[in-house]
Amino acid sequence: DTFPRIYTIDYSVDPGEGIIGLKMPLQYVVEMFMDRIAASKTYQGDAYRDNHPLEYYEKGAGRLGKMIHPDTAGLLHELLKMLAEEGEEKTFRYIKRVLLKQKKY
Repeated sequence: DTFPRIYTIDYSVDPGEGIIGLKMPLQYVVEMFMDRIAASKTYQGDAYRDNHPLEYYEKGAGRLGKMIHPDTAGLLHELLKMLAEEGEEKTFRYIKRVLLKQKKY
């Protein structure tokens, strides 16, 4: 197994918190964003619109609780909102030319 293991949840150092979401590496947040677009296009078919991934995320975000790190959730929401408001071309360009060059968020 040559791939690094990335754990996105783990036990908190605070015993009262239990299992919490860890901040994901940037490239995995982008991959999660792309997965949401692909799933929406698959399930929506010809009815797909760029706001569908955001709507789906917002419907379920409250159920995630502490299972997603606040920074990870914030970036994912920001990208989904950009997709809904600005479209795929502009969002992909931003990811490629700006976000991924930062290496961190």
